[in-house]
Amino acid sequence: MKLTFLIIAIAVLLFLVIGYNIVLQYKRKAETEKRQIIVKHRQVIEEAEELLLNSTSLPYSKVLTLVLHSRMHDSLAATLQLAPDLPQVRQRLSNVRTQMAQLKEAPNHTEEKAFNSPNSEREAIVLLKQIKKVRAVLRAEHAKSKVNTQTFVIEDRKLELMQLNVNIDNLLKRAYEARATRQFGSCKQLLRKGIDTLSNINDKNEALTTKQQTLISLLNEVNEQLSQASSDDLKDRQEKEDEKNELDLLFQPKQKW
Repeated sequence: MKLTFLIIAIAVLLFLVIGYNIVLQYKRKAETEKRQIIVKHRQVIEEAEELLLNSTSLPYSKVLTLVLHSRMHDSLAATLQLAPDLPQVRQRLSNVRTQMAQLKEAPNHTEEKAFNSPNSEREAIVLLKQIKKVRAVLRAEHAKSKVNTQTFVIEDRKLELMQLNVNIDNLLKRAYEARATRQFGSCKQLLRKGIDTLSNINDKNEALTTKQQTLISLLNEVNEQLSQASSDDLKDRQEKEDEKNELDLLFQPKQKW
């Protein structure tokens, strides 16, 4: 009888140990998953903050600025729900809500900001990466139905034209450099490429229209420069030929009459 009770007690104890380990593993797994979700939300928040901080170099519209704030708001709210004992998250969420309210009341002046051309190739690369990130965020928010299709199409097209602006600026710099080093063939090839690209765009903004005119003007200058150089070269050759003929006449054997 005692042996039976002992076996039962051992079995119950073993069951309790196994049950405790299962519960402990489940809690650990849940805690790990929670931390992973919080880290993911933190990455989203940091990315949105970085894009907003860099908005001085790109003319974000009011709509796009609100999209970035909304994305940050959602991740902060989700983080607070998972970890309500984080006062700094609660404060940041309150700040974002205040900023969003102010943005909604503000006029659409951000859409009228001029595009600042990059001063170097490094700056151009940074801007292109930034535009790529913003477009990815916009696509993600549209996929989650946070941005309606019409707004998505309009804002994504604005970003696409900004991207083209940066590429044309780079092309122009390379064309000027090629002209300065008298690589006229490369210069004309770059200019024609830019002109053809912009000619196929019907919804060019003012900046792109100005750049297209600059490309055409520069191509005309290069063609004129080449034409003048060719004319001067031809003139030099003709003068040398005339001079040679005069010398031939001067030193040719005299005929006897």
